[in-house]
Amino acid sequence: MKKISTIGMMLLFFSINNAQINTEDMLDNALSAVVSVGVFKIEGTKQELGFRGRSDVAYQKMLDLSDAYSKGSGYVIKVGGKFYVCTNAHVVELAKEESGAIYVFSINRNKYEVKIKGGDSFYDYAVLEFVTPPGSEITSLAYATTEPRVGQRVYAIGNPLAEYPYTVSDGIVSAKNRVRDGMTGKYGFIQSTATIIWGNSGGPLVNEAGEVIGMNSQIAFGPEDKGSLWQPQINFALEAKICNRLTDDILTNNGRIRRAFLGIEVSQNYDSQLDYYTMKNVLVKRDQLPVISNVFLNSPADRALSSKTGYTLYKVNGEEVRNMEEVLGVFENIKPNSSVSLTIGKDGRTETVMLTASTLAPDQMATLAKSMIESDPSYKITSTTGEVDISFKQAYSGAYEQRYNNRWQGNNEYRVVGVGLVSDKGNDVWRVNSLADLGVGIRFYGLAGFYDLVTVDKFNSQSKPQSTRIYISGDQNVLKQTLWY
Repeated sequence: MKKISTIGMMLLFFSINNAQINTEDMLDNALSAVVSVGVFKIEGTKQELGFRGRSDVAYQKMLDLSDAYSKGSGYVIKVGGKFYVCTNAHVVELAKEESGAIYVFSINRNKYEVKIKGGDSFYDYAVLEFVTPPGSEITSLAYATTEPRVGQRVYAIGNPLAEYPYTVSDGIVSAKNRVRDGMTGKYGFIQSTATIIWGNSGGPLVNEAGEVIGMNSQIAFGPEDKGSLWQPQINFALEAKICNRLTDDILTNNGRIRRAFLGIEVSQNYDSQLDYYTMKNVLVKRDQLPVISNVFLNSPADRALSSKTGYTLYKVNGEEVRNMEEVLGVFENIKPNSSVSLTIGKDGRTETVMLTASTLAPDQMATLAKSMIESDPSYKITSTTGEVDISFKQAYSGAYEQRYNNRWQGNNEYRVVGVGLVSDKGNDVWRVNSLADLGVGIRFYGLAGFYDLVTVDKFNSQSKPQSTRIYISGDQNVLKQTLWY
């Protein structure tokens, strides 16, 4: 009995030691597929978008990214025999669209120029293409093909604080399919205890086999008396299955994600009311459930739903939707050319309507932009050749407009250069180079119920950009959360 126990202990020790060696070898291989990303030329607005062996070379000298405006992490994948870098869209979205804007740095600090191949800001995912051919020290990682399990050990690799490249932290998978707040990067996150922080964005979360199970993207904050407190045990990585799908679309669809188009507008109205106890505005539901508020002409939904505006939306493809966030989540899972069922109702009666989704295209986004801007008779789009020009068809003299929109005095033709949210706490603005860009930006902020147009004087290229807030409801006291699909 004693002899068996001794052998058992020896086997246990060997097993543990072997696991440690395997982990070290795995990380040695994984590290050479990780890069640090630096953006060296930026705009004021965002774009709508190997070494094998010992890893010691990564730590021989410091990597200097002090002159980069934006810094993050990334990892290399190989598709069709070609290397690409995957990272978060927010790491590179401010980059200028010109040579020398973005570089990545390999494990031995070699510098390689890259450019944006494509991406998707909603999922906060981007793929970069090498301009400078990658060197032999660079290897690639593969996406995991099996679902991660809660409790599974994982490793986060990246460049925290943009000062400590090739940092590895470990943890376990805490939860799956998490939903996050905000306009972008909302669905399909793995939650883990592998600590990440600023600078880790875009780096890989790998399993014990060295496969990517997710892209490290977000961290969590909890409330405290004087602000927000970082929660180091709550970290989020975009799931591998989503990353894989997005990569395939980007590389086969001219850098863009394939999305379904139904041709409907779904909205939910809230009254903004002052809470006299807290002296803060609170939102009170006017619509208890989402409502079909508009249907696009000549769209897949036109024939089936053109007479159904004002109907409540209860289910999409049999899944109950109780608010706009749930509608968005179900709509994002609809594939182009697939059948879609909508359960709608009015006056106590319900019915199910079937239609076939088509593929979202830029001209539909341009149509959205034009219809939204000109839904207010005060505005008119005057030119869409290259840039987007807008005019104000009537003069305003109210105190609110004079205070916040003083550019309305005098010349009333302006060029739209951005769309997003402008506030005292910071700006979140997307670049507008076309009417379709404007439509995409408006679509981003539909759930906010309003958006800001950033414009400059059309006849004075040196004029200072200014913003105008547009409420989708037409009333600043009513927030109309809206989705266009």
